[in-house]
Amino acid sequence: EIGKGAPKGATEAQTIIARTYALRNLRRFKADDYQLCADTHCQVYKGLSGVTPNTDQAITSTRGLVLTYGSELVDALYSSTTGGVTAPFSDIWNGDERPYLKAVIDSPQKVWDLSQQSLASEESFRRFIALEEGFNETGRNVFRWNRESSIEQLSDDLQRYLKRTKRPLANFKKIKRMQVTKRSPSGRILKLEVKTDKGLVELHKTEVRSAFGPPRSTLFYLKPVYDENENLKAYAFIGGGFGHGVGLSQYGSYNLARLGWSARQILAFYYPGTRIQPLNESIVFWRESR
Repeated sequence: EIGKGAPKGATEAQTIIARTYALRNLRRFKADDYQLCADTHCQVYKGLSGVTPNTDQAITSTRGLVLTYGSELVDALYSSTTGGVTAPFSDIWNGDERPYLKAVIDSPQKVWDLSQQSLASEESFRRFIALEEGFNETGRNVFRWNRESSIEQLSDDLQRYLKRTKRPLANFKKIKRMQVTKRSPSGRILKLEVKTDKGLVELHKTEVRSAFGPPRSTLFYLKPVYDENENLKAYAFIGGGFGHGVGLSQYGSYNLARLGWSARQILAFYYPGTRIQPLNESIVFWRESR
């Protein structure tokens, strides 16, 4: 999952959460008659071809250790790149909130204070996305991105999505306007409104990424692009991160480990209020209500 070049602290942190994730989710796909798959839908597993001395060492040094909150295994979610701020569980999915999956500025420095400047404000969000220095992921190619797509292409994307999901208005011809109307304190898009020639389409949370090609996360804003006659011809998607952005950032953990942080410190940073402990009979793996 994290790559053979990861420093020790990052590899050990990934090992603990990979073990925790696997154990917590053993019953998740029971109805489909399997436990886990070996790709990004569950957790990447390359078999013996993925074995390296670093991974073997991390498995040995963390043997039996899992990450818990209270008496339960945590929902040990992670992504490659957060874009500078992690997302709470409810910013991405529906369901019970996880108190240890909070919005955390992904930096060892005080580059931004969410308690003073919420990213729910469009103005604050755009200032945040313009920042590039001082973050754990600074310099990574998906830390910041700007991807443009024509109205025609975006219309095609949305038509296919609406047909695939059997949503109304799939027979529209052209997008007239797109606007972010609700954003979370971590900056993630909660609602995007798309005005078409047939009516209004509302997209929520991860539907935004499913409907359109350009966004690599839901951490972005839209900039309209006009032709020489002031007609809307495209939108630029300007944002950061890759994936859902919940929990540990794999590239972020690289940086923290290189700064000398241990796996314990890295996990405490990305999952506040949790603790590492040896697997034992008192730990709850899974609650059906969740």
